[in-house]
Amino acid sequence: MTTIVWAPGDLVIANSEGVDIRFAGVEITADIPHYKGQPAGERGILVRLACVTGPVTTKLHSDHGLAMHQWGEKRKAGGAEAAGPPPVMPGETILKIVRPVVNDNHDTDYRWVAAQFAGTGTEWDGRWAFVPEPPAGVKHLNIEFTVAGALTGKSVRVQLG
Repeated sequence: MTTIVWAPGDLVIANSEGVDIRFAGVEITADIPHYKGQPAGERGILVRLACVTGPVTTKLHSDHGLAMHQWGEKRKAGGAEAAGPPPVMPGETILKIVRPVVNDNHDTDYRWVAAQFAGTGTEWDGRWAFVPEPPAGVKHLNIEFTVAGALTGKSVRVQLG
């Protein structure tokens, strides 16, 4: 169980492509996606973020729906090869340039190992996985955020346990 010790009052930690990104939670879990060279079931940290819906996300969602329709028509007319891959979901485009940076008072080297952005039912959500699990004795995690590699100046501190 984690408890937010400090965070921006509105939980907005970044802006990407005109869309505010909100801190949506952090958990210590064994639900870390399998990654090369590591066993399934390794414990680590999941950081969750979500786009704040509003006029920009509404327009992007509508534009994506139209692009999907046009892609479907092209696929019907010329086949899968002619249509190419489907249009990328706008949530993926917005969230893939945002990255949490996790640290603690023990100087643990938290490595980003996986991320998942957007999907059916989670069009505006993302989650980032880090390993290892915080070692014994770590009481707090500090999470900073970057957009395209630049710090946003916003951070969140969570208490563990």
